[in-house]
Amino acid sequence: MSLTVHFCSLLTVIKTHLLELNCFQSGIQDECIIRNERRSTRLYLFIFLISLFNIGLYYSFIPYTQTILIPSPTFIKYSTLSKEVSLQCPCTKIAVKYDEFVEMKPVYHELCQSDFISDEYIHQLYILYEQTWNRSISTDFHRIATFQFQTLRTLCQLTQKTVKYNLQTFLQKEFVKTQMISTDELEIQMASLIEDFIDSTPKTFLRTLKFIQNITAQSLLMTGASLTSVLPRVQFRQIALESVPYSGMIYTFANVSSCTCSSSTATNCMGLSTLKNDTVPGFQTGCYMFNALLNSTLEVFHNQTYVNVLTNSSNYYQKLNGSISNFTIETLLSSMFVTHWSNKTYFERYFNNCAPNLCQYTVTKQHGFLSIIIRLIGFFGGLSSVLRIIAPFIITTLWPIIWKFLTRQQTSVPQIVETGVNTSKVEF
Repeated sequence: MSLTVHFCSLLTVIKTHLLELNCFQSGIQDECIIRNERRSTRLYLFIFLISLFNIGLYYSFIPYTQTILIPSPTFIKYSTLSKEVSLQCPCTKIAVKYDEFVEMKPVYHELCQSDFISDEYIHQLYILYEQTWNRSISTDFHRIATFQFQTLRTLCQLTQKTVKYNLQTFLQKEFVKTQMISTDELEIQMASLIEDFIDSTPKTFLRTLKFIQNITAQSLLMTGASLTSVLPRVQFRQIALESVPYSGMIYTFANVSSCTCSSSTATNCMGLSTLKNDTVPGFQTGCYMFNALLNSTLEVFHNQTYVNVLTNSSNYYQKLNGSISNFTIETLLSSMFVTHWSNKTYFERYFNNCAPNLCQYTVTKQHGFLSIIIRLIGFFGGLSSVLRIIAPFIITTLWPIIWKFLTRQQTSVPQIVETGVNTSKVEF
């Protein structure tokens, strides 16, 4: 027997078996019942195979997500995984103080660390003041220098104490998060908080300072630029003993403008100070010494020649080393004499304080062949049970109704055509 004949006979046997296959044998030998059982078997197998094929195709193309759990993660493990996936790590300690993971340090203007606010420098200015006051004009630098640099020293000390207190208060605040955040998010949030702190710290201080200035100006207190700042102590005692009303000092500045300190315009009465008939660049004097100081700059103290002339010494007091700027004392004071802040956020310290005992992340995967087979096996029993009920119902109940409806439709169509033909013959 040839291979072709053998193959054809095999196909015939398979076809016969498929046609006679009966999965719903009831044992009844009625030919009509057996035929319905075989039809139900074919319908059952057809729907079953199509359903399994569609389910397998669905799982082949549709991805799924899987949650990976990492118990007690270390910082190194977290750092490695966080670069690849989005981790979710609940904190065991949800409130962490800033000082546990943040370091902040202000860097102050060099004036506040220089010789210009030292006792020795201020004493030297006072000696020069006593030696020259009786032959100097009202705008002379030495008439105000002692007072002004004492004020600068006080401002440096006061701002440093204020900044230190506010910084300690800020670092005691708590960073509250139930879920640990990433390095970038921590940097962004802390940068915003630190910026707000740096911006708000001087405001209360300056508000108080402005309030004192306004009260002083409105009440015309210390009119005449405070006699103790422009006259030696002995001379001031003599004037104080004489019960003579103070008429008010008159200032005449290098630009020929003049003003009287007893008038209501005293707060605006200021101009450049002088030394040996030359103006001192940037350094102002006037009725209200503090107002004049706030409007002064430190540019003259970046020049060693000027420093030597002002102190009547040779390189004993060193000039300021920083770059020359035209910032006024008021501008420097608005930043609390802080030129910049050195701050660092340590993520590892935050991680250790947050102390997550579990991290998790989700990954998206495609179903593998073995996974699809397992899922199909899982569907097998349920799908088979449902189809064993549905297939016989369709064949024995629904199909006769459908067949009867289709047969009725087919028989009604020729009658209509025949009637039309007869009518046409009559008309013809």
